[in-house]
Amino acid sequence: MRTEDTIWCDGCGVEIVWTPLMVDRWDFCCQDCRGGIPCECSALEELDEYRRTRGQGPVTEAGTLQHA
Repeated sequence: MRTEDTIWCDGCGVEIVWTPLMVDRWDFCCQDCRGGIPCECSALEELDEYRRTRGQGPVTEAGTLQHA
């Protein structure tokens, strides 16, 4: 499903922030969802988000990070 610039997996419903697998007019986050098998993409997406934000200090006015 597509909502403006956001793509949601038609299998599990996770927001797809990478290139989706497209079958006909359906968007899937991975081969498992495409095949109707439960996937772990939402857990991987949360882990990736955690890794990106972990340990980052506050943002300065100039838009750069200050490390604690």
